Amino acid sequence: MSEFIQEKRQYPRKSLEKTAEVLDNDTGLSLGILEDVSKGGFSILTDQGMRPSETRNVTLVLPGPQGSPHKVSLTAECIWCQTITERADFAAGFALRSIEDQDEVALNYYIRDYQVAGQKAGELEES
Repeated sequence: MSEFIQEKRQYPRKSLEKTAEVLDNDTGLSLGILEDVSKGGFSILTDQGMRPSETRNVTLVLPGPQGSPHKVSLTAECIWCQTITERADFAAGFALRSIEDQDEVALNYYIRDYQVAGQKAGELEES
């Protein structure tokens, strides 16, 4: 059996060093904590099971400059959900389905400029 898993993502994801909350726009409640993000999707750690193909309207509450949060609203489809035991009950992956132009620009800047855990400035990967 091969030890390599074929990567199906179109864009590389960046793991986050700072906590970023994901809010459910329909309920106003926290859906979970953002684990990684890309131009095409994200994954979260959550205490809720998600159904694949379930679509959610969410807001990513991203760490901003000088500690001020930046909110990006979008619609995303759950692609997978699995039980985990380390840091949360579940991990779930989402594909971005729709986003307003200004939120897309803000998300792309955030992904481009965000320094991930363990990287030095200037070592950011291409997205």
